[in-house]
Amino acid sequence: MNMETYAAFVLFVVVMTGTPGAGNLTMMGIGQTTGFRSAIPFLAGTTVGMVALNVLVCFGLGGLFLASPNLALGMKVVGMGYILYLGWKLLSMTLAERRVDRRFTFGEGVILHPLNPKSWAMSVVGFSMLADPSIPLWREMVVFVPTFLFFQVLFHSTWGAAGAVIMRTLRSRAVLTGVNCVLVAVMVGATMYALFV
Repeated sequence: MNMETYAAFVLFVVVMTGTPGAGNLTMMGIGQTTGFRSAIPFLAGTTVGMVALNVLVCFGLGGLFLASPNLALGMKVVGMGYILYLGWKLLSMTLAERRVDRRFTFGEGVILHPLNPKSWAMSVVGFSMLADPSIPLWREMVVFVPTFLFFQVLFHSTWGAAGAVIMRTLRSRAVLTGVNCVLVAVMVGATMYALFV
């Protein structure tokens, strides 16, 4: 792989992982509701889930969704259901005085990306940018997986930290609740647009 190909891939990954999506917006919502530290288990889970998804894509599992419209539709429905669950949990956590037992868990983070069709599409397109039959698969994986990992952790953390700054800056509970309502609306709306339009 030449540097021009890798630079194009990195630009793609930066745009895909840095812009608002379910992972970034959930991290921001957690950060602004209960602080960045409480988001770390969810962040660790999203990292494990995205690495697993990327490895599966390298081994060709993403092709199943491209080849089967019914499987792709099923993934969209399940993924949308999970995004709605995340939105509901984020709002209920906001309205429940930040109760510890409602906080996001490692397990909820693990399944975020594998259940998110946008993550599958992003991973499949990203891997297709690097895929070269003349290069051993393990060499492509050594470039593909760590690059996605670095930027995903960087941007999820940045959005979570931004949420924590919002929490410290905005003292009004009504304003913080309003911010979370906007985050959930954008998360659900963007996911529906990406999946069904």
